[in-house]
Parts: sequence; structure tokens; C-alpha cells
Amino acid sequence: MAFPFEREIIFKERASGTYHMSSYFIAKTLSEAPVRLTLPLLYMVFSYWLAGLNKSIGIFLGTTGCTLLSVFAGESIGLFLGASIFDFEKAMVVLAVIGLGLMAVGGFFVENIPSFMVWVEFISPFKYAFDASQQLTFDRDVPCDGSAVLEEYCGGRSTGYATVDDIHEFLGIQGSVAFNAGMLLVFSIFCRCGAFFALKVCYLT
Repeated sequence: MAFPFEREIIFKERASGTYHMSSYFIAKTLSEAPVRLTLPLLYMVFSYWLAGLNKSIGIFLGTTGCTLLSVFAGESIGLFLGASIFDFEKAMVVLAVIGLGLMAVGGFFVENIPSFMVWVEFISPFKYAFDASQQLTFDRDVPCDGSAVLEEYCGGRSTGYATVDDIHEFLGIQGSVAFNAGMLLVFSIFCRCGAFFALKVCYLT
């Protein structure tokens, strides 16, 4: 919500020709990026090892990278909305509705989405981060333990393994890790470009 808060300052300094809008936008987004990424990084450093899913350093770094990319993509969406909507209260309402909606359809909270809303999950950056993280975490065969969780693939056996492909099918993972990470980058770049042009249109007219 930096842009709505700083609206009057932007108007004043742009009117005096203090700097170009591109200079302001780049400086603003780059200077705030380390602060935005620090807390998610600290969260992953502790929570990943506490979860005990996969003890590989490489998988930890990959999962952390996906998390930071999702934060970057989410911040880009927030920047776009903040640059597009002048009123702070309206911007907060719109951001809450869109943000919670994209989280809900991202795959972690809701699995069975109504057929007429299936397309919504593909515009959620959380879906791509979730799919990439699951692929990285489940990179090896999972032992059958006789439970009903993987009944379709283990057939009630308490021995043997469900393959990596079986696990990915069971979890409904789509796309490769590279594809999902690439989509997060696309979201980040596209929304940040949208935020810049929204600033140009809204604050210079």
C-alpha cells in the first residue's frame, strides 16, 4: 500500500520534475524487496526443518526459492492494485478479496474447485509455488504403510512403494518445477510492469 500512502508526495515531486516516474518506481521496489523477503526467508529456515519432510539441502534451497518467488509474485500483484486504486480503503478491500481468493484456489486450502471456477487456479501464483514445492519435496518413492491414504497405488499393502509419478498424480501436481518457477517469474514481471504503467496513467493525468 506504499503508492496510495505516498500519492500526495508523488504528485508534488513529479510536478516539480524532481525525478522520472521510472526512477521512483525502480528505487521504491528494489529498496523494499530485501525487507519483504527477509521474514519469509527466516520462516523457511526454521519451519522447513521442523516439518521434517525432506532433509536434503538442495531440496530446502529449491523450496525456499519457490517460496521467495511466490512472495515476490504476491508483492507484484499488491503493487499493481496499489498503483491502480487511489483510495486506500478501497484498495485494501479489493486486495483482501483478490488475495484470499487466489490463496483459496491455489491448491492448499481447496482441492475440489467447482468446474466453472477451475480456470481461476491458473491465475493464482500460489498454485505454481505449491506445485513446485510438492514436486521438490516428494522426489523419491514413498513406502506403503497399509493405510488408506495411498490405497489406489499400494492396494492395501504394507510393503512396497508408491512411485514418484504415483505421488505426483495423487497430489494433482501439474507442470515441472522449471515451468512453475517460470510462471512465478512471469507473474512478477507482468504485474510489476502493470503497476508501473498504472502509475504513469493514474498519477500523471
